[in-house]
Amino acid sequence: MKRLNVAALLSVLVVGVFSVGCGGEVEEAGPEMEAPTVMLRPLIDNVDTESRLVAAVRGPGQIGYLVPRSARRSGEIVTTFQVQNTSPLALAGFTVQEFWYDEAGDTLTGGEFRMRRPLLQDEVVEITLRVPRNSRAVRSNYEFSHQNGVIEAVEFEEMPEPTAIVDEDGVLVEVEAEEEEAP
Repeated sequence: MKRLNVAALLSVLVVGVFSVGCGGEVEEAGPEMEAPTVMLRPLIDNVDTESRLVAAVRGPGQIGYLVPRSARRSGEIVTTFQVQNTSPLALAGFTVQEFWYDEAGDTLTGGEFRMRRPLLQDEVVEITLRVPRNSRAVRSNYEFSHQNGVIEAVEFEEMPEPTAIVDEDGVLVEVEAEEEEAP
């Protein structure tokens, strides 16, 4: 019986020590926390009125392009061509890589261009690539890709006038429409 009393007393002491040591006090009721709210209105108000979100192609995309025109100018090869997005949606992260080869097929030089904004459906842009000049360069090859996959490119015979021209820095330069003179 004496052992039972000692065990009971010891268990009451252990429970008491743990309840005091583990915060056995009653917590005070504090202010209730509210769920955080997302403030979309300030974000929407800060967005440029001309910008808009567009759906982008996931997987293979399609473009059409005119035959590139290359010219050798003061230390560099400048290639200019027009590209039209024929995909059903916009192409995000549109990239063009140009490679120049010698007669043996060895890679000599190359350049890359990446559009900073999506290439919209049916949009026609004029792209200029600049690579260092090499006297042995005889032929070039182009690879097209986008952020979400590869691009199937088709060479066109003709294409509408470009809606925009993209310079070497990826900055869009709007094409001004020529006004027709009234007779």
